Amino acid sequence: GGVTLGYGSSNISGVTQDITTRTFDGRVEVAFGNGLSFGARYDRIDASVDGVALDLTGDMIGLDLGYAFGNGFAVGLYNEKAKIGIDGVPGSISARSYGLEASYETQGLDFGAFYGRKSSDLLTGVDMNDYGITMRYAMNDQLELGGNFMRTRLSSGGSSVDFDMIGVAGSYAFSDQWTAFAGINRASVDLASLDITTIGLGVSYDLSSMANFPGIASLELARTDLDLGGSSGSIDTVRIGFTIPFGANANKVPLNSVADSIMNPSHAVLSSTVLSAF
Repeated sequence: GGVTLGYGSSNISGVTQDITTRTFDGRVEVAFGNGLSFGARYDRIDASVDGVALDLTGDMIGLDLGYAFGNGFAVGLYNEKAKIGIDGVPGSISARSYGLEASYETQGLDFGAFYGRKSSDLLTGVDMNDYGITMRYAMNDQLELGGNFMRTRLSSGGSSVDFDMIGVAGSYAFSDQWTAFAGINRASVDLASLDITTIGLGVSYDLSSMANFPGIASLELARTDLDLGGSSGSIDTVRIGFTIPFGANANKVPLNSVADSIMNPSHAVLSSTVLSAF
């Protein structure tokens, strides 16, 4: 597990104001000796636009309970809630996801799949389903790869709209201190002809050799390209982060990076897209 405190500055093409983001990302996983495991995550973003008094806030909390059979197979349940609001404005938009997940791990290769339902206070009378597949492969102590494909489907009155996302990412440890990481994902909405592509490249440095404290500093450059019906725009982002890792499976990839949002995604396309872009 680990905790990352992040700060980002984003420039939108054709817009003079910049977006400043402050993020908190935390994740923990506890495995018991009887095969049971418990996991939790919390992600928060506070975004402000230059010259605009109101700040946009977003929160996501996730819980999961799993059981490993001992032969590589595991099953579990998950529950996630995401919320978006504006500081000083009453009310917010929220959505809850819950479902089943399963995985199989062998020789550093981990395959996963999930299926769930979603409810939202904004879209009443609409059936919403989340499903996807994930993959991670630790080739050795230095190189790790990951990827996912996810879909959120909205259905009502015999019609449906799909929100899709596909991504690949990886990290490579050059030494005990330096690690490079990169990721790319693409989200699309079939009905609106909307495509959102985010690419991120960064490095992290383990500070524990300089002080008796486990800390990792990181820098990432990211770019998000938006294409809506032939019209396009882009968002260029610089992110810095400070990560405190803990546990046996701690990773040197910061939790506020594009790579981590792909290798450790949420169970919904919209929240994963926001986490990778900002």
